[in-house]
Amino acid sequence: MAKKNSKNRIIFTIIFSIVIVIICFFYFRKPSEKTNKEVKLIEDLVTSSVKAEKETGNVFHFNNILFSMPSPYQISLILHESGISYNKELLNPSLNASDYVTNFSRAINFGAYGVDLGYINIYQQTQDATSYFAVLKILSLDLGVQKVLDQNTVSRVEKNIDNRDSLMIIVSEVYRDIDKYFKNNKREATGALILAGGWIESVYILTQEMKNNPHPELMQRIAEQKRPLENLIKLLIPYSEESESYKYLIENLIQLAYTFDEIIEEYEYIPSEDFPKKKLTYVNSTSKLIITPKLTSIITDKIDKLHTFVTQ
Repeated sequence: MAKKNSKNRIIFTIIFSIVIVIICFFYFRKPSEKTNKEVKLIEDLVTSSVKAEKETGNVFHFNNILFSMPSPYQISLILHESGISYNKELLNPSLNASDYVTNFSRAINFGAYGVDLGYINIYQQTQDATSYFAVLKILSLDLGVQKVLDQNTVSRVEKNIDNRDSLMIIVSEVYRDIDKYFKNNKREATGALILAGGWIESVYILTQEMKNNPHPELMQRIAEQKRPLENLIKLLIPYSEESESYKYLIENLIQLAYTFDEIIEEYEYIPSEDFPKKKLTYVNSTSKLIITPKLTSIITDKIDKLHTFVTQ
């Protein structure tokens, strides 16, 4: 995997969901008339996001921290490509959105619903996409993040609506604006919560599908969440005293991390290859994570508990 300069190039996963919703909110003002087109736009953005993530090595910059996180859309894509059928029962019901009245519940479930919408669109469930899309639009208004977009950005979206590459550039720029908005308004905690909700929802779907469709590849995908979980905890720790909800969330994520620590990691060192002219270094060393069915079951139960806390 190539090491590259991530600054100003990486699209942060938690912001990606926000950008999709905000762009579509401004452009598709009459969803009943343009449902197919808005769903197609989301599908295109999701596809481009997964492609961009693979090219940039899954490294993100948030709140002055560089870390690695998987794309929740990528997890949905893996399930789809594995031949696993669409299962709406795993998603957070859209009707639950009216119960989220605090900034904590709105932010963390914005992340969860963003994952659900990605899952829905990867499986091309147009009817469900409409209701989840509407929920995300409402939550974006409640959280205030729609204020980041100005009319100039909306006009650029309209002009480039059929140009996926141009849309991804706009997404990148909007990400920087939203990141700046969070920092200027001292709302970094909101961004961290959105990420937490997205991670919990995506791993919940993954573990539930593993329980319903036991498969070695899915078990390996669960094991790969060990490092992302550690990074997520690092992001959330500074906000542990914000409220009892933050405290409960972080404490349970830490307990989950202790379980992930039981996963055995085998490492094989292979010398790296340097390409000075290209300013690239290819890391050839490999590692393998070994996780047992029993450990997978324990992780599944703990994720289930966290998911209930998030979506209740």
